[in-house]
Amino acid sequence: MSPQEATQLVTRVAAAARDVTFQGIYVHQHGDNMESFRVIHEAGNGADIERRESLDGPPREMLRQGNQISLYLPGGQVFPMDRRQSSKLFPRQLPDEPEHVLANYQIRLVGQERIAGVVTNIYDFDPKDKLRYAHRYWVDPDSGLMIKSLMLGSRHEPVEVFAFSQIQIGGALDKRLLKPVHPVKAAPLDDNPGTTALPKDPAWDIRNLPGGFRLLKVSQRPLTGKTKPVTHHLYSDGLVTVSVFIEPFDAAAPLGIAQQAGISVFARQAGPWLLTVLGEVPVDTVQAFSYGYTPKGEKAAAVQ
Repeated sequence: MSPQEATQLVTRVAAAARDVTFQGIYVHQHGDNMESFRVIHEAGNGADIERRESLDGPPREMLRQGNQISLYLPGGQVFPMDRRQSSKLFPRQLPDEPEHVLANYQIRLVGQERIAGVVTNIYDFDPKDKLRYAHRYWVDPDSGLMIKSLMLGSRHEPVEVFAFSQIQIGGALDKRLLKPVHPVKAAPLDDNPGTTALPKDPAWDIRNLPGGFRLLKVSQRPLTGKTKPVTHHLYSDGLVTVSVFIEPFDAAAPLGIAQQAGISVFARQAGPWLLTVLGEVPVDTVQAFSYGYTPKGEKAAAVQ
């Protein structure tokens, strides 16, 4: 596929999930876990409306109106939503900036397959290096809507799948389907655009990070089980993200490498800090991120 064709494809698929009206049921399989969801999406002039609800396990529901998010979760809890997290839910998984993806992946049209009654084109996104995993997408050629996505692990095994089992694209939409079933509550939205440059942190020397990843955001965020906010650096290669968490070292914290369903985690002590890197990338990538962070001696005590 030529660079121009690849750019047009990524742009079209990214726009379709925002600009096309659709409704359906999809399955999400991640490792040994599988659950299904209903999604109803009404396109609008820059103010699309979308409702999602879980069909398995405890009831969960999300209503999105433009950038406004309302949630229903077990126990009535509502937690802050990151703007990127809420806007990248299946089938809107490709970025609006195709050049970021094309710098790291080569796109190939590999065939056709019928998914949920739709004859789709199948595209492989092959990584240009060993720092990331391969992806495959099934796309409706008429609307550009993504019907199925697959992430493949280091042994080319399926590690995460999203796939519609029922889908209606276009046509009339019953407005009642967009009304929440449960008492949703407005969720605080973290709309900070972040930064695209490495943080100028006097306590850390950050260099030689894996290529193709761009810093999206630096923040202080609370995490479950942590008594103090944790520093979070979020990176992306256009398809997946890598998170670097920095916090005071805890001798009880597990160190080393862990992997589950395509997610790699590497934790180590760096001076007085615990450095944890997590992402849907190979182990070598999270390790390379970790060793790209070096505390500057006693100055590290000034962090936080």
